[in-house]
Amino acid sequence: MITDILELGEQTKLRGQVVVLGSGIAGAELATHLARNGREVVLIESGRDRFDPSIQALNDVVFLGKRHRELDPDSYYHRYLPPELRGVSRLRQFGGTSNVWTGKWKYLQPLDFEGRAWVENSGWPIRFDDLLEHYRSAAKDYGFGDLEAEAIRPEITALRSKLAANGLKMSSFYWEQTPTRTAIRFGDEMRRSKNLHVILGATATELKLDDACQRVTAVHCRSLEGRELTVEGDIVILATGAFEAARLLLASDRQIPGGIGNQHELVGRFYTDHPKHHTGTLQPGSLARQYAHELQYAPKPRFCICFALDDATQQEHRLLEHVLYLKPIYEKPMERVWRTLQGRPACRDGNGAIASYRVKFVTEQVPHTQSRIQLGTEYDALGQRKLEVNWCFTQHDERSLEKTLHLLTQRFAEAGLGTFDFGDEPPSLENMTDAAHQMGTTRMACRPEEGVVDINCRVFGTENLYVASSAVFPTGPSYSPTFTILALARRLGQHILQTTPITTQICV
Repeated sequence: MITDILELGEQTKLRGQVVVLGSGIAGAELATHLARNGREVVLIESGRDRFDPSIQALNDVVFLGKRHRELDPDSYYHRYLPPELRGVSRLRQFGGTSNVWTGKWKYLQPLDFEGRAWVENSGWPIRFDDLLEHYRSAAKDYGFGDLEAEAIRPEITALRSKLAANGLKMSSFYWEQTPTRTAIRFGDEMRRSKNLHVILGATATELKLDDACQRVTAVHCRSLEGRELTVEGDIVILATGAFEAARLLLASDRQIPGGIGNQHELVGRFYTDHPKHHTGTLQPGSLARQYAHELQYAPKPRFCICFALDDATQQEHRLLEHVLYLKPIYEKPMERVWRTLQGRPACRDGNGAIASYRVKFVTEQVPHTQSRIQLGTEYDALGQRKLEVNWCFTQHDERSLEKTLHLLTQRFAEAGLGTFDFGDEPPSLENMTDAAHQMGTTRMACRPEEGVVDINCRVFGTENLYVASSAVFPTGPSYSPTFTILALARRLGQHILQTTPITTQICV
């Protein structure tokens, strides 16, 4: 069932066996999966069915370092969204940020989990194989294409071989025709479910601990209208984004100074995103013409590919994983005439002749402690301290970006993929935007001295508090974290089912 907090009485108390905060990809997946398997679940969502600017304003932060993109109704880059959502990277609405993303599903690669000696703080405490079954099951249940089968398709293996000869590599991602919106995918099931109670318009403001400060016993929530709600549970899962998960841990500091899980002052640190530049162009060469059909972006659903320097080159030059995407821009009539007069061969895919490719260049970032979020001194409409965000970079980031651009330019030309034109503003950390891929503020680690959650996403120092979002990513080498968020959520769901017995229905 779905209920607005305003439909409940004053200072209502609910209880669920599992309490999930956030209705995005991870939260909706976990809540419905656990409810299907007999667990009592209460899902708390700050937003409502419709976008509400006053609730969205609770996302406002104070930027101390590089700023993130902001609302821009005239943005060409998000024309698929309503004007009020263009440029929004964190959304408080039923369905969460799934309401604004583009529907690209990509595995992290096996080497993405490995520690790289030349990248400080890199490596995951779990392996690719720990997530593979969950990648596969999600792909089947959500109706994605088979990325493993795509990787061995003859055309792809042939192109991969040609790229490898020039020190390049490629990987594939699946692009949905209609991006998954969790409010649509799970909404009817949530309304019908007897084991799941969704509360809208309720913003979690504090986690309450037991006397030993080891178990979360309740989540305190409030609405902008002044309604208060307490939700008790045996297990609490923060399925919010990297900002909100860290904020709630830090703000819950009345029983533990400094906040929950912050005994080593790591909550909010190691914050990363994927800086991106998307205004360059590529004039296609012979290899791009030969494999133009593999570079198509439409019609969807379809598999698409992206490019990077190979692993040996990254190790040799101590580089991060920077990824390049090519979007076909089709010829206009006068461009076709001009190309014909010049005697240049056409580059054609299944949609027509290609004038050029728009280049999106996306960078990995070194995780380091000074790139962080913390509680500030300004307050929001609920009386909660706003976050201060110091998104900042290292010399390694700058050097890696410059060297990678040089090598990619050289190797794309040598491989016959084409030549770049970045105009007067080549990619730099100053002119790149964020990708709305907030990661790392509650990073996963083997020991509390190195991170905030363990390999099962449980917050160190607690017995029943978990984080299910990209906040737990130690590193994010590969662009588009959504598939890995979903795989981690499924893995956590499996863990909870194995450790939590079935009980009775939710009580109010």
